[in-house]
Amino acid sequence: MRWPFAVQKGFTLDLHDTSPSLSTKFAFSLFRQFGTEKEPKNVFFSPSSVLLCLCLLHEGASGETKEAMDKVLEVAGLEPEALRSAIGALQAALRIKGPGLQLVAANSIWYNPEWVPRSKYLARVREDYDAEVIALDALGDEMVARINSWVSAKTHDKIESIVGTLDPLTSLLAINASYFKDLWEKPFIRDLTREESFHDSEGRELRVPLMSQYGSYPYYEESKFQAVRLGYKTSRLAMYVFLPAKRSSLTEFRQNLNSATWDKWTRRLMVIEGHIRIPRFRLTYESKLNSALAKLGMEIAFDPRRARFDAIHPPPPHIWIDRVIHRAFVEVNEEGTEAAAVTAVHMVALSMRPIKPPRPFEMIVDRPFFFAICDDETKSILFMGSIEEPHR
Repeated sequence: MRWPFAVQKGFTLDLHDTSPSLSTKFAFSLFRQFGTEKEPKNVFFSPSSVLLCLCLLHEGASGETKEAMDKVLEVAGLEPEALRSAIGALQAALRIKGPGLQLVAANSIWYNPEWVPRSKYLARVREDYDAEVIALDALGDEMVARINSWVSAKTHDKIESIVGTLDPLTSLLAINASYFKDLWEKPFIRDLTREESFHDSEGRELRVPLMSQYGSYPYYEESKFQAVRLGYKTSRLAMYVFLPAKRSSLTEFRQNLNSATWDKWTRRLMVIEGHIRIPRFRLTYESKLNSALAKLGMEIAFDPRRARFDAIHPPPPHIWIDRVIHRAFVEVNEEGTEAAAVTAVHMVALSMRPIKPPRPFEMIVDRPFFFAICDDETKSILFMGSIEEPHR
């Protein structure tokens, strides 16, 4: 079928961001930053997990450190009550129930008992983040095993560890663990899955299983991409898949992707009959986020001489963020989607109307693509990523 179906001439975007979700701006800022890092070809992470984990420490930041974190987390200018409300809405999206839905979001603070955080700070993270507060009785292998056991349990064994060792100077460890599993509203028929060619961004041809389905879907396209919403059994949850056009690229699409364009594009989806073919894939992902967060403006939080987290514990000793680690897992198959993510922060001491495409559409995801798992009710992005090389 000829591409494109419709070319929008003279189309301009109103870049005023109307998205109500606390995590949306942060999600796309961080995702674009991955494109500048030496990351694996496939990217997958949970912006909600990273945001909530950093918010645990944002509660204890002060002075210039707090101002920098405000900017990076996209909460600058929010009154404390409005910020708590926004965090509450995000956490509510991670507690929804549905038939067959498994959704977990757990927070924890692990602290060195020789360096006890302020009681007011611990009370706040317990109340606002439902965080478990646990003393690090020791910094050896036994405590490492205990932390990793907590992570494994919260992610249904999909992520078995987040720490290898604990630095003797470790003062505090903040962890968020997220897990998601749901069935498609309309499962793919396994017998229709075929081995097909998938062309990566370097022009190499890979053989991957492409699932196939006909039906009616919320759909939108422009000359540079196609987009479709694939719903889960829990009707407010969905996977959005964006496929750049053959003469475009995932890199070009990433450059134009932000919270404003996302909001515009997803609001223009229209239910249309069509044919979808999408890879079945499974991947794990790990990234140290220090560099990406520093480039977004949070470098002061990683500076031992300048960082201030006085609301956690006033100096001495002086504390700062040593490293931010994120690990994630996703599997997409004919039945549905399973995903998990863990973020750990180590602290140490010292417009125009679109032209409608003809019916039906055809969307064959046989080249690099972007996807996101979202809660439509709160507009929260639970997981997101881009696939260059689908792995089984």
